[in-house]
Amino acid sequence: MLIALALDDARLEVNPNAGGRVTSLRLGDSEILSGSDADANNYGSTFWTSPQADWSWPPPAEIDHGIYTFAWDGGALVLTGECSRLLGVRVTKRLSVDRAREAFVLEYSIHNMTPTPKAYAPWEVSRVRPGGLTFFPAASPVWGTLERLEREGAIWLAPCSGGLTPAGQKVFAAGEGGLLAHAASGMLFVKSFDPVPHAKQAPGEAAIEVYANNRYVELEVQGPYAEIQPYACASWTVRWYLRKLPHGARAPAPSSDLLALAVRLSKPSR
Repeated sequence: MLIALALDDARLEVNPNAGGRVTSLRLGDSEILSGSDADANNYGSTFWTSPQADWSWPPPAEIDHGIYTFAWDGGALVLTGECSRLLGVRVTKRLSVDRAREAFVLEYSIHNMTPTPKAYAPWEVSRVRPGGLTFFPAASPVWGTLERLEREGAIWLAPCSGGLTPAGQKVFAAGEGGLLAHAASGMLFVKSFDPVPHAKQAPGEAAIEVYANNRYVELEVQGPYAEIQPYACASWTVRWYLRKLPHGARAPAPSSDLLALAVRLSKPSR
């Protein structure tokens, strides 16, 4: 089952029976996310709790790939997962369209279903195919093994499948800029979120993480690590912008203009 949200030429599709994950994000006929043909389990855009040390691998089924119920609340699609037996939380996802900003809005809530406090950070993981250009502002500390370039005020990564192993490599950044962008196939995909101070990031994690192997690249953003009181919830919002690249460029290179475009989209005038 697929449920779609449309915004002009952009279309977002969600599968409630596969963890409420976004299985497609496209502009016209051009797709930005990787599909199940690249990896049967790891595709599209999903949501986890952070840190990963709480659940190791694989992610809890109830959160990552189990069945979510769904309902419409006005123009918003609300998806509700089952309670994770391991973590004692359940996740809801509220997806809507912000026509003023020309953005898809993804609001995630972690509900503590136990009588004791829990501490987690929200974690959005979106997968694309190798070969594009991923970047974010360079103001943040950056660490990890994935090859990168600092230029024009940004960190640029261009992982291609030929230079990657099945195990993959990763880079971490504190994420004070509040954006993570990816350019490929003539499109620019920008994730915008409230910046997270380094002191409020989950133990052993970061606000921005990019993981790449020879099948897909993960564009990962995380919110603040905080205690959730018994039977309460913590919510966090990410906005997605999908645009055509200027002049139809299909193989973008690092440039101040590309960074400026991503920043303009992520911080629209109010």
